[in-house]
Amino acid sequence: MSITVVNIRTLFPIHIPLTVMPGLNRKSERFKQYLCNPDNQHYGIILPGQNKGQEYQTISADSWDNRLFSWQNAAQHPGLKIHVFPNNIAIVELDFALDYQGEHEQLETIAQQKSQSIIEQAYPELIAAMIHLEQADNNQYFKLKPEWMQEPSVFWVSRCILLSQQDLADRQQQDLVKQWLLHTFRPEDAEDIISGEIQHSLTWLNYVLVDPTPDDPRLDAMVLAQYYYAAQEYCNQGLSHAIDNAYNQSRISDAQKQLSESRVTCRLHQIDYYEHIKYITRSKRLLLESILECWDYDNLKDNGQRMIDVCSSRIEEVENKQRERSSVMTDLLLVALSFFTVFELSLYLMELSREMVSRPALSYTDADSSFFLEWIAKIDTDIMFGTGFMLTMILVFVYKFMKSR
Repeated sequence: MSITVVNIRTLFPIHIPLTVMPGLNRKSERFKQYLCNPDNQHYGIILPGQNKGQEYQTISADSWDNRLFSWQNAAQHPGLKIHVFPNNIAIVELDFALDYQGEHEQLETIAQQKSQSIIEQAYPELIAAMIHLEQADNNQYFKLKPEWMQEPSVFWVSRCILLSQQDLADRQQQDLVKQWLLHTFRPEDAEDIISGEIQHSLTWLNYVLVDPTPDDPRLDAMVLAQYYYAAQEYCNQGLSHAIDNAYNQSRISDAQKQLSESRVTCRLHQIDYYEHIKYITRSKRLLLESILECWDYDNLKDNGQRMIDVCSSRIEEVENKQRERSSVMTDLLLVALSFFTVFELSLYLMELSREMVSRPALSYTDADSSFFLEWIAKIDTDIMFGTGFMLTMILVFVYKFMKSR
């Protein structure tokens, strides 16, 4: 079989250490001025387009870009562009050409290996750009997490074949398209692409794009879809850790802290999604929503909410048990205090009454001796202590009765 050169673009999300302060208003003028530092360009930082006028002045272009920035070093890494988003997520976009000899699985494997190798080479430069942003004098917005600074953590690598209409006339290219989409959500897209009915297939990991343009909205929609899906999955991973801490760790405070952070991140991410789709073009929004629908994005979000509910229920259950134990300890402490208080009162009355009886001069101001103190003085000590004990038990039963009601 003859060798065919195939143009491929891989798109894949990675973890990055750059963290945006929660609740940051990225439309504020202070944040825009911070990003517009001229020194940022020396580190390969490309700022997103900013809308300087009224919103929705045109319906043919997005009114706002959700990226923090993009990173690119065309001289050292041609064909590589990294889109940096909030929530410690970046989407890597990489173009290269591979030889195809009829083995589509080998083509997938080589594309993934090559993508992994290139991002590992370029990652230190990306980290240097992030360190520059974090160490800026007027930085109030970013901080770095050290756990992802050494090497990139890749979620997955999706592969997209870029074809022209002339390529589709070739029999070998047609076979490649059929094999490439065989295990996707819609394998029948292959026949529709070959017949010219549709111009793309963007369902699951293996994609096909016909006649792509430099700023193709179809690929941009895929970048956004991968970001929103990966960020939600990252939120769910944090919630899974919170559930693990809640059920398997002795310190419930660790679970509470993890749940609090993950819950805020998850809900802010969902707010960010619904806020952003207002500003993208209608065609891109429909494409984005169709991609996410194919990936069951709503189920992923709902599962995150279920994780929040499960973790919250477990924490509430543990806290209720702790409150019950605290209540029991409080009851025991009150019983002990009442016991010693009654005994102390008994001892004091006995001591006072017998002192008054044995030394009448102590009551020289009274007209007559106290009948009550004389009666107390005649009571046996064991009977007095026993009476105090019985009085304490009566108080305990009265307290329990009142508490149960």
